[in-house]
Amino acid sequence: MKVTFILPHLRISGGVKALLEYANRLTEFGVETLIVIPEKSLKWYRVFESISRIKKGSISIDPKSIDWFSNKVPIIKVPTIGNSTIPDSDILVTSSWETAYEAENLSHKKGRKFYFVQHYETLWTRKKKEAEKTYQMNFEKIVISDWLQSILIEKFSQPSNVLVTPVDEKQFTKKEKIWNDPPKVCLMHHDYDWKGYNDAIHSVRQSLCQNPNFKISIFGEKLKDPSSLRQNAGFDFEYVYRPTGNAIRDLFINCDIYLCPSWYEGLGMPAMEAMASRCALVTTDTGGSRNYAFHGQTALVSKPKDTIALTKNLNEIIENFELRKKLSENGYNKIKEFDWDKNCRKLMKIFESSSEKK
Repeated sequence: MKVTFILPHLRISGGVKALLEYANRLTEFGVETLIVIPEKSLKWYRVFESISRIKKGSISIDPKSIDWFSNKVPIIKVPTIGNSTIPDSDILVTSSWETAYEAENLSHKKGRKFYFVQHYETLWTRKKKEAEKTYQMNFEKIVISDWLQSILIEKFSQPSNVLVTPVDEKQFTKKEKIWNDPPKVCLMHHDYDWKGYNDAIHSVRQSLCQNPNFKISIFGEKLKDPSSLRQNAGFDFEYVYRPTGNAIRDLFINCDIYLCPSWYEGLGMPAMEAMASRCALVTTDTGGSRNYAFHGQTALVSKPKDTIALTKNLNEIIENFELRKKLSENGYNKIKEFDWDKNCRKLMKIFESSSEKK
């Protein structure tokens, strides 16, 4: 079986990481996999450069060139997604509304078309109408959370298979938890409003006023110099720039609480990875988090944008060590339920079943 994954880019993101993981693991099942990424789109006034790129065709990229992921699958970069640039295969997987839009009219020789929906992108993209159309296209749909499955059914009458993205157990899980005193709260910086970073900072600031006996660790890849973040926050914190591999694992292991303030997430891998590292989770109801964050059992959950409730939950878990231990253990066990081998076998069955219909 030949499977082609069309990814929007190779930058650090949970969605890209998940599909790279699938592509690499499928090779262990004897599947011939290929990763395709499109060139960055050019401005209209650079039309001659665009034509030149198309004439040059696809470019092979060193599989090991991804500096944040251990990749072994061949990669090609194409000037545009079209029948002349995408190789023939049995299965074609797109993973964003842009790539789905461009892949819709590809020949059936490029493979049975699958849309791996990892977020409801209509919520945040500027081109909402274009994104909306892709969910009604003639692709077989795979989603990463029950929330996304419900959206496809309720809004578009589209069936889908659910494959909750697992955490790499070998990388993130830790059998014994070493607790900090005072506790350390970890959160992610991002410049997308819907990631809720400003909400988190507001809640941390309020918590520090009521209980200054905790530390803060922030990580992100948008800013190398955290000076402006510290100035805007009004408090000091540890900052880790672009942690990958063992660095992100060590960050989570050395923290006690993970704070996720997002307004919505297709699933939410950083939160899941933190839970696998035995951090206690304080999160908003992101939609995707409903597959693993259950209030009072595996996490403390509040409504998105409700900073009062978020602060209340943060204060409660900082002050209650027994609660931290309970959520840590329950959350760790919940994340262990999602397994890469099981997911890959299920994905293979989905692909094989689709090929039989061809």
